[in-house]
Amino acid sequence: MADDPTLGEVIRTMQALNARLDRFSAPEVYQFQHEQLLAEIREIQAERAAEKQARDEKERREEEARRELEAKRQADRRLIFSVLLAPIVVLLLQLYLSARLAAG
Repeated sequence: MADDPTLGEVIRTMQALNARLDRFSAPEVYQFQHEQLLAEIREIQAERAAEKQARDEKERREEEARRELEAKRQADRRLIFSVLLAPIVVLLLQLYLSARLAAG
């Protein structure tokens, strides 16, 4: 019986054990934290996907605007040729032909 712990020793041991157990969380807490972490990861991934989609859409619109601008420039070049240069070429051709007929 000398090796039997006293009531005070049992109480102190139980208090020490309770203090150690209080430092540990239940598996449900870990599970909840894990689920919250996964939810945050999914949210961040969704945000990144939305940002990428917005960036891709912006790049597509910029490319489309660039193509439209290039098409407008080509149309302007054709217009300049037809309005300014074509009449000058026709006039020079008429002068050339008139000079040939007058000489011949």
